[in-house]
Amino acid sequence: MTALDEEVNVVLGFDLGGDDYITKPFRVKELLSRIKAVLRRTNSSPKIKLTSGNIEVNSLDAKVYKNKKEVILTAVEYKLLLYFMGYPSKVISKEEILHRLWDIQGDFVDENTPAVYVRRLREKLEDEPSKPVYLVNLRGLGYKWDKNVTEE
Repeated sequence: MTALDEEVNVVLGFDLGGDDYITKPFRVKELLSRIKAVLRRTNSSPKIKLTSGNIEVNSLDAKVYKNKKEVILTAVEYKLLLYFMGYPSKVISKEEILHRLWDIQGDFVDENTPAVYVRRLREKLEDEPSKPVYLVNLRGLGYKWDKNVTEE
């Protein structure tokens, strides 16, 4: 909330990540309605099940299935799988994986750690880990989940 109502300030507010921009003076009922709208968007029901080909993730009980059989993943493997399936077809760099799953600077982990975990995921999820169809490598760019994902 601000008294700065010039267009340049409004645009800057959105460019810096704001979801809304309210200038003074404001109407209380309108402010409350805007707050309720944001809460509705952020409190939407979480996706319980992700499915991609013969891979299924049930986030309610944190279980993963391949061909209807449970696959045991470590906590890091599970988080990495959720990250890839949450952004299907998006190229995710090694640095982005380090930033998301480990220390922000990547301290305390080797730079090859993402490759190790991707290999482990492939061994557990791919029919032919040496010829992946789900978790593919884009040389010099990163990895991506290369199959459609449906959410329920």
